[in-house]
Amino acid sequence: MSGSKTITVGLLAWVLAAGTTACSPAISAPEPTAYQVSVDLFSGRENPETSLSPPVAERIHQDLDSRAAEFQDAPEPAAPLGFRGFVVTPGSGPHPVLRVTPDTVYAVRDGGHRKLADPTGAFYRAILDDIRPRLPRDVVDALP
Repeated sequence: MSGSKTITVGLLAWVLAAGTTACSPAISAPEPTAYQVSVDLFSGRENPETSLSPPVAERIHQDLDSRAAEFQDAPEPAAPLGFRGFVVTPGSGPHPVLRVTPDTVYAVRDGGHRKLADPTGAFYRAILDDIRPRLPRDVVDALP
């Protein structure tokens, strides 16, 4: 009988410990900011949208933050027909909306525009490489 009590007490302790773990609130890491990308391409039809991977978006913003002194005030970019850039909108947080073209990054905050020359297209390529698998083929084919 004593062996039975030991097993019962041990089993009860295990069940209580498991129940405590299962019922305890989990501490989770904060959700990364979601970044929406609109491919500003079409006139007269809706532009395709997808999400930008948070690690890619954070890397881009870190790079842009390190180059903050290079940004210059600029007028709103022209809106010609055809591709006008990727519009990257953060779901929350301190980052501005970005309009990224093959050679320029525009940061838009409170209606003001600042631009950074990107002659190598590094920011454009980083975004395109990330979102390409989630875009329709005809959209990818239309991009510079």
